[in-house]
Amino acid sequence: MSDYNFKGIKSESIQLLCENRFHDSKAFYEEHKEELKQGITIPMRQIALDLSDLMLDIDDMMLLDPVRCVCRIYRDTRGNRNKIKYRENMWMFFRRHKNEFPGAPFYFFEFFPDSFGYGLVFWLYRPSLFKEVHKMILKHPDRWLDAVKACEDAGFTYECRDEYKKELYPDAPEELKPYLKAKNMSFVYYSKDLSRIDTPALIDELKLAFDIARPMYEFFIDVFDNLISEGLIKPEDYYRR
Repeated sequence: MSDYNFKGIKSESIQLLCENRFHDSKAFYEEHKEELKQGITIPMRQIALDLSDLMLDIDDMMLLDPVRCVCRIYRDTRGNRNKIKYRENMWMFFRRHKNEFPGAPFYFFEFFPDSFGYGLVFWLYRPSLFKEVHKMILKHPDRWLDAVKACEDAGFTYECRDEYKKELYPDAPEELKPYLKAKNMSFVYYSKDLSRIDTPALIDELKLAFDIARPMYEFFIDVFDNLISEGLIKPEDYYRR
């Protein structure tokens, strides 16, 4: 284990984050702002900093500013039915700039009061666009299955939040069919053992998993680049919505 910036996120800091959410009070937040910064925000940014070399090697177009990778403790509730202003969970994304590359696949790390997780995600704002992933799977089935195996080796589990009810490719090989109904995809790992984020060893764990899963990121980013080059994703249309 190298000498990382990240030294751990302590249980007492997570408890304070939960208390801040419970009170949902600007006065409480301001009173404990520095503690939350030192115990939560800075360690999260240190994770981003310690992973930056690897992530840049995976994709030299990734946005890796630690401040912009990590969510804020306070939420923007404008236009949101949930008016609770403060988070009890924190997350970070490693992805290309969302304004220039809307919908690009991304790696993530997050923690909750009772668990933490990380993985690789590809969601698109129009589900029909995800058929480009299907086409790529059918065109390069061996590459796809190798990428799935890489995610399994990284400890990730396949998840899909929304699927087509109808089978779209009845003649496809059986081993591909579970993925050919997807409107989005995630390969994720979660654990209830929060003691594992209280140590710099977390950085080694994330580096290993993210690097092993690299073939899946490369598969996804090739699909995404095709969508951009074919004009199926236009940043100006996305941010007009």
